[in-house]
Amino acid sequence: MKRLAKFWLLALLPMTGGASPRVVAQGLVLTHATIVDSTGKALPPDQTVVIENGRIASVGPAARVKPPKDARVIDAHGKFLIPGLWDMHVHIAGLDADPAWSKQVLLPLLLANGITGVRDMGGDLDVLLAWKQEIESGGLLGPHIVAAGPFLVGSGKKTAEQYPVTDAEEARAAVRDLKKRGADFIKIISVPSKEVFFAIADEAKKQNIPFGGHLPFQVSAAEASNAGMRSIEHLLYSAFSLSFSSREDELRQRLVAAEQKGDSVAWEQIAHQADATYSTEKASALIQTLKKNGTWVTPTLASLDITSHPENWKTDDPQLDFVPPALAKQWRDSFDDMQMKERAAWLARQAANDWKLTGELHRAGIPLLVGSDSLDPFVFTGESLHKELAELVSAGFTAGEALQAATRGAAQFLGRERDFGTIENGKIADLVLLDANPLEDIGSTRKIAAVIRGGNYLDRAALDKLLAQAKSAAAAVSVK
Repeated sequence: MKRLAKFWLLALLPMTGGASPRVVAQGLVLTHATIVDSTGKALPPDQTVVIENGRIASVGPAARVKPPKDARVIDAHGKFLIPGLWDMHVHIAGLDADPAWSKQVLLPLLLANGITGVRDMGGDLDVLLAWKQEIESGGLLGPHIVAAGPFLVGSGKKTAEQYPVTDAEEARAAVRDLKKRGADFIKIISVPSKEVFFAIADEAKKQNIPFGGHLPFQVSAAEASNAGMRSIEHLLYSAFSLSFSSREDELRQRLVAAEQKGDSVAWEQIAHQADATYSTEKASALIQTLKKNGTWVTPTLASLDITSHPENWKTDDPQLDFVPPALAKQWRDSFDDMQMKERAAWLARQAANDWKLTGELHRAGIPLLVGSDSLDPFVFTGESLHKELAELVSAGFTAGEALQAATRGAAQFLGRERDFGTIENGKIADLVLLDANPLEDIGSTRKIAAVIRGGNYLDRAALDKLLAQAKSAAAAVSVK
């Protein structure tokens, strides 16, 4: 079962600082680019994009657009311009990502990977809101942040990352508290009963705040969707396949009992039985419910694939340079953890079903979000989003559909289509300039020539400098 308790590091790095402050140029013009705008339209090559005051002022054929006086002009001939990417499932200020170092390491790492926005699915709300304010005011270079703060759980100690609720009254109070503190949405990991889940759903509706997260084992996907759950995170960890099973009621009762006993072996057996009793009738009914209610799903395929194949982990992976030494050691030591290996074997058997369900949901028109679930072991911040895009293509997306999910889809989910998601007049100038066409090979999203964040142009040299600073900050972390 996915661990809720993760290792914390204490660092000597100050909480101030981070990436260099943002300085937006008076004007920026990208000429002779091929635009992949995420609208689905096929635009001709040799386009010019004019950016003024951090937003896109115009897009059109290079021959017809005259650059404004005194604007910085970038020749983008042979390059491909896409909207900034959004990672819709990260943990950047809690769990494995200690805020004491993650500000200096993860924020620049995200930007250098073309990620201009994130949805944080559980962490220190005060820290996240402080970063968010600093970024949006222009004092800190980083991605836009949408944050839940601590996720709701059915038991345990209250921390910056988790908020235990034991009954309906506590659940309602937690929703009100998090809304008052400034959370953008409510995240659920687990609840002690259906009553508590529906109390959260009802209070979230009253407070006009979205809620999403893991499906508690007591609640079916259809029930959660009908209750207004905005997004369901993960497939396996939400026992999503139970909602497709002809034996759902029986298996769900057994799964709840297994969870109460802490019987992970029973849970593994039930998961396999759910996969084997897939019902096309149940699937059709559930898909109609999800469509009717506008429920989104975040598969997080890459994190499952990475976790289930430790034989592919590399102790000398260059990405480990961006992981503080003590945490990197914990990850490397897990190679010799027999329990981890046994769990990985089970996860590998389950992974095929997650890919199958992802493809089916996509073909049925259920909107899916692109999320990495970093920092799980060897799920590296930034880099793992590109892996997730590739996994979605493997599950049946076209490259263009995967790219749209990470750009326009994120904006649609967040209700921010006026600002993000496509390359159109009036949108915030969050863009990524690529050396190759991502529609021909989704792996080309890794081939980043430059990132434009709110009109601030970061060329390859500037991005490499950000990466070098992040690497140095990670190496400087020590444990008290």
